[in-house]
Amino acid sequence: MSGSSIRFQLSLRFGLLALIGVLIAAYAITRQIRHLDDLVQEVALGHQIEDLANALGRDADGMPTLDLPPRLLRLYEEQHNGSVFVIRNQTGQVLFDDGDNALKILEPGFTFPSFFHYFQAVDMSPEEARGLDPQRFGMTERVNTDIGEVFITVAQHRVADDFLSRAVAIELVDDAILVGGPLLILFILAGFGVVSYSTRGLSFLSEKARDIGPQTIRTRLPVHAAPTEVMPLAHAFNEAMDRVAEGYDNQQRFTIDAAHQLKTPLAVLRARLETIAPFAGRDLLEVDLSHMETLIQQLLTSARISVVNISPDETITLNALAQEVVVALAPIAIEQGKTLELERPDVPVVVMGESHLAMEAIRNLVNNAINHTADGTTVTVRVSEPHKLQVLDRGPGVPDSEKKHIFMPFSQGRKPTRNGTGMGLAIVSQIMQVHFGKVTVKDRDGGGAVFTLHFSPPLVRQAEE
Repeated sequence: MSGSSIRFQLSLRFGLLALIGVLIAAYAITRQIRHLDDLVQEVALGHQIEDLANALGRDADGMPTLDLPPRLLRLYEEQHNGSVFVIRNQTGQVLFDDGDNALKILEPGFTFPSFFHYFQAVDMSPEEARGLDPQRFGMTERVNTDIGEVFITVAQHRVADDFLSRAVAIELVDDAILVGGPLLILFILAGFGVVSYSTRGLSFLSEKARDIGPQTIRTRLPVHAAPTEVMPLAHAFNEAMDRVAEGYDNQQRFTIDAAHQLKTPLAVLRARLETIAPFAGRDLLEVDLSHMETLIQQLLTSARISVVNISPDETITLNALAQEVVVALAPIAIEQGKTLELERPDVPVVVMGESHLAMEAIRNLVNNAINHTADGTTVTVRVSEPHKLQVLDRGPGVPDSEKKHIFMPFSQGRKPTRNGTGMGLAIVSQIMQVHFGKVTVKDRDGGGAVFTLHFSPPLVRQAEE
């Protein structure tokens, strides 16, 4: 199963949840729109009943009267939308109506409601309707008026109000799209922001885990900074790192103990070799013995480097270290018919580091260059900004196929020498790792190789910058 971003997954689900909510809301609005026509008809009929109730009164003799306002007169005289009405008293006796046709239309749907009653009545064939809805929408309501309690029944066709309801429905849909779309996008973006803020603890733990390496193997994740759901994973990670550190310590102790144990018999062997009479092959035996002594010493050096922790505020000057190494190794180069030169700026190049380890790395690179550069050529040690030291030779160079693993232990390249152990460049790489730097190699123009030590800037300068 391929990994994916927790933030993306949570935000996606958050967005889908928001989309589902919008769809549910849209469905609810759609259902309301479907009933909007009935609502418009009910409101229109309710206004008619209210106007009719207000038009009721009594004359000087106390008889009920109906004084319709001009608007209602036109409505019923012109039969606009098929509007009709009937007004009854509490016994059902008709007090006022819109003619005989009104009774014919409204009588089948009449009842004595406690408050109000809706009904539908069909009084026209499709041919008679001529574009109108043959079905009337009616309403009867119990109303208290100036002449007492009456039952007012009204009805009309669905024509003009139907257009109104559709217009309102379209307006609602347009507003929902205009407002709902941006709100949905804003909701998703806000969800992503909330998820990102809520998972910031995971980012902090990831950075801490990324900083753990061979030189910081005892660093542990701050469990208190982890979200509750991730605490078990952080605890398990720290426990796993405890086991790794324990195995790493055991391996280092074994390497150091084994190297120490081997030094004693080798010292005894050398002492005996120096006391016996010369014999054939003694020179080769002494070379092999020196090779073993060098290898054991390098194993000890490698084991000790792995437990070194350099303080970030500890600094060295590359100019001075490079000069010291060149002065020390120049006689060896001259003895082999080669020369050493130093190129350095007038301004000190200060880097973070430990002087003995840094000098060991420089010495190993210069020794390696002297051994591989051609006779009569010059090995150049160059100090430069920013925080670099280069060693340039005129040897056979390093093939591209070997550049990736030349810094691995016991790697001697394509032309191993009898005196080489394959640990020199590995120790250089190890030293640069504890300096939070690195060593690289590339081809030199005109032949040869260029090894570069990349150091870290001092902590004080980093703070100033």
